[in-house]
Amino acid sequence: MLKMTRGFFKVLIISLVVLVFASCGNDIKVSNSVYWKSTSTVNMEAGFVDLTISGAPGATWRAKIVGGADWCSFASTGSELPEVSGFITSDDNTLRVYYKSNYSASSRNANIIFKFDGYDEQTFTLSQTSAYTGFTESPVRVDNEDYKYVTHYASLQNRTVRNYSMCYDTSKKAALWVAYPLHPSYQGSVSRTDAWAFDPLINSNYQVNCVNNSFAGSYDRGHQIASADRLATREMNEQTFYMSNMTPQMSRLNQDMWAKLEIKVRSYTCSDTLFVVTGAYFDKSGTATTTDGSGTRIPLPTHYFKVLMRTISGSTGKAIATCSDSEIKTIGFWVEHKSYGNIEPPRSICTSVAQIEAKTGIKFFPLVSQAVKNQNNPSQWGL
Repeated sequence: MLKMTRGFFKVLIISLVVLVFASCGNDIKVSNSVYWKSTSTVNMEAGFVDLTISGAPGATWRAKIVGGADWCSFASTGSELPEVSGFITSDDNTLRVYYKSNYSASSRNANIIFKFDGYDEQTFTLSQTSAYTGFTESPVRVDNEDYKYVTHYASLQNRTVRNYSMCYDTSKKAALWVAYPLHPSYQGSVSRTDAWAFDPLINSNYQVNCVNNSFAGSYDRGHQIASADRLATREMNEQTFYMSNMTPQMSRLNQDMWAKLEIKVRSYTCSDTLFVVTGAYFDKSGTATTTDGSGTRIPLPTHYFKVLMRTISGSTGKAIATCSDSEIKTIGFWVEHKSYGNIEPPRSICTSVAQIEAKTGIKFFPLVSQAVKNQNNPSQWGL
């Protein structure tokens, strides 16, 4: 009797288990999940990334951006949309996260809090890198297959220092900007070397060939960082004669007003360091060309520019990043590629750094506020 009872209960339990599974049918619970579709780390350019949502159709969810809602959004129009909700459908279930360009001096993170109803919250972190290279004078980098970013270093007072950096456009065979510090330690009594040479960090096929002679016509091998800006050592001066630093510049600009502007800029050198970016601009309407020493046709810049930044006193002993807006001054110079005559730099070429940003699309001095870059006070610079 006892033996039968045990057998009976054993059969009963097995039957109940089968019955339970049979009765569940399609109602077995499906696990919900969410994950980055491709990556959670993006570059400095504006764009979007996707979170993939999967699980039981009809499952509801909500998401909220925290600690990054000022540069991330669930809307593509540029308007802020830091919080959304929805439910899983039978179609593609993607939550798109839009982000702005990062022109700041450092990388940044945004946290997205995601929660299915009835489940615990999950946190997804979106990381965006910065285009800032680390030097106070360096503009923000732009992703472009034609651009080569190069920094030249040299020995100075028993240590290695940056000489200058550049964004070199291989399609135009010219640097769009050359950025460098001016400080008494970079000045000296070394003679001009005239060491014309190809830049060893850039394929020579992408450079103008004016090693042995200048451009055709009335155009000089115009330096962007001047030879006279680097007279502390022979090595530093030789690097200013790389072809990557040259553009075909009208002789009567290069040797006259532009040369006087270079002298004026050097006069602003201070113990706190003067930060300079010099550049060549090619307006889309410009079609003029010349040829280099090998006969290759080279486009002519339509404009040149300089942007400057330093502390007002020049002797705070502070890094720019630690200075208040009231301690910093900036100015820009926008120069047409023409002869101005043998004159001192006129006020007509003075402008703000912000205005040159607007003309060129280059983001200068990312460590300082837009208010600092809006300055245009020639009198403060003795002009």
